[in-house]
Amino acid sequence: MFKFQPIVLATLFGFNAGVTNATGCYPTYNGGSFSAGSMVSATTTTESTSTESVTTRTSKTYNYTCKTGPASAFCSQSAFAPNGIYSNQAWDRESTECSGVATPATPAAWSGGGCPSIFSSGTDYSAEDVVSVEGSAFDLVYQCKSSPVDAFCSQSGYEPGTSIHWELAWTLLGSCMGTIAPTTSPNFVSLDPAGGCPALYSSSADYEEGDRVSRDGLVYQCKAAPLSGYCPQEGYEPGTSVGSGSQTVEYWKTAWSVVGHCSGTITPTSSPAFDSLTDMGGCPDEWVQQTYEEGDRVSANGLVYVCKAHPNSGHCGQAGYEPTSEPGPWSVAWAVAGH
Repeated sequence: MFKFQPIVLATLFGFNAGVTNATGCYPTYNGGSFSAGSMVSATTTTESTSTESVTTRTSKTYNYTCKTGPASAFCSQSAFAPNGIYSNQAWDRESTECSGVATPATPAAWSGGGCPSIFSSGTDYSAEDVVSVEGSAFDLVYQCKSSPVDAFCSQSGYEPGTSIHWELAWTLLGSCMGTIAPTTSPNFVSLDPAGGCPALYSSSADYEEGDRVSRDGLVYQCKAAPLSGYCPQEGYEPGTSVGSGSQTVEYWKTAWSVVGHCSGTITPTSSPAFDSLTDMGGCPDEWVQQTYEEGDRVSANGLVYVCKAHPNSGHCGQAGYEPTSEPGPWSVAWAVAGH
């Protein structure tokens, strides 16, 4: 009689007969992170017992390719291992055994030449942005789709090539090698001219919605509330990034928008005007960590601050939101009312 281990079910049902056979075996599956098109090999074992109670074990190795589309999200899960019972839901198996070592075929190269920047979670991507995703044998290039689905390109669960819903937001363009050569100078053709350049960004300034600054010939505008609360904070300086390589993150895109390019300077007014703040007379009490409500006032450094409306008022009494003359998270909760 014959006795089959459960693992052989993958051999019987977990393959796609239409998959082209390779001349050799892809790298052995050992778990890990996989995306659509990833290629591995895995071994299945059967046992047969003769009438003389002699047990014979037979091992066969096959090549597997991670499916495209939403099913590719299962390829990294152990329950869908290539030689497991649910393999056919995530992997396409070749119809015959493999032997030796195979060299995976590289997908057609995309038209842009080298590899664009590596996809980074948390980055604000827009329509037609291109990114690359590193693979074991080659890198792949993806492009963010047009509006309105481009809104998903920056969201968790839509990471190109690796998440269950990535095809809703991204288009696979092909493979890439190396890096894209930089242009000789920035191209401002698609940006509107903003005239003279506003002041450079200053880490000590208290920026609000609509404020503009310049950097390297570009004009940036502080976004609307509540994102405007980040404009004066450290790490959100327009046009900068933190980290390096695949860990590079551009936090400034959360707070600022590029609105045009500029040259020269903006013609100043005849003299600075300091009469926009109201004389409040006497100073109210200084801030202490306690419960404040909308409209409550405190003083610091000769300025009077008023607690903002709900829900921002919930921060007015919290540690870290004490009004100061330096930019910081306090501007989320407090507004300057006068002097």
